[in-house]
Amino acid sequence: MKVNINNIWPEYELIDCGNSRKLERFGNIVLIRPEVTADSQQALSEDEWQRAAYAEFIETSKNAGVWNISKNVPENWTIKYVSGKVNFSAELSLTQSKHIGVFPEQVLNWKFIEQISPEFKKMQFLNLFGYTGLSSLAAADFSQTVTHIDSIKKVVDWTKRNAINSGFSNIRCIAEDAQKFVQREIKRNNKYDGIILDPPAIGVGTNNEKWVLEEMIDELLINITQMLNKKSFVIMNLYSHSMNDKFIHRLILTYFPKHKIEFCEKVYGQSKSGNLIDHGFFVRLVKL
Repeated sequence: MKVNINNIWPEYELIDCGNSRKLERFGNIVLIRPEVTADSQQALSEDEWQRAAYAEFIETSKNAGVWNISKNVPENWTIKYVSGKVNFSAELSLTQSKHIGVFPEQVLNWKFIEQISPEFKKMQFLNLFGYTGLSSLAAADFSQTVTHIDSIKKVVDWTKRNAINSGFSNIRCIAEDAQKFVQREIKRNNKYDGIILDPPAIGVGTNNEKWVLEEMIDELLINITQMLNKKSFVIMNLYSHSMNDKFIHRLILTYFPKHKIEFCEKVYGQSKSGNLIDHGFFVRLVKL
């Protein structure tokens, strides 16, 4: 599936991509960031990229880099998302990594949450690996309680600011390793109507717990099946480039055999210039 996110969310635009980079607009701020899946040639000239960009993230090693700032970029700035009943603000900022507080492709999940919400009356919603909480905000209006989990306290605090700025008080923000939280929830017999998980390929928990997606996803999904209400939905984003259709369908058929596959497909972001980047696999499972 190819999608131009700007057609769904005007605050974001993938202007061009190629040569392992992407040129993006977030509100009024245009940035250049590394993108390993941008394997075509960029459509615009390098001079056009540099004239448009406010800043570029330059990688100095695999997990580190610096921002080369050429125009005035505020310490933080806000973009809004509005669709039907969903209305929230997202605080963005240049961080010590290439990430700035939003994964724009998640707008596809926000739309789905909005669409599925009439099937549930004030649902209990769980967001695992929740980052700065935009999916939590998207679910907040339809939920009695949203439980937001991320292992990094700094981004959990970021989620709290986004919730306050968007006027939500029903989001429970917890800095904890996802696996450990899920195991404790099973012991507490807590159940959820909707669960979204956006696990990294490789990660580190609050107490330096190692997370390797291909090695640990099975245990997590076994636990998630024990936390779902009879009527439920699951959203998964799987970015690991070593995963394929066969691997993902095995996960679905093994752990969610009674759920309907609403969507299971690799999604490509299409730039204004027509070039593509890979957003990984999007999976939506529903049991009504």
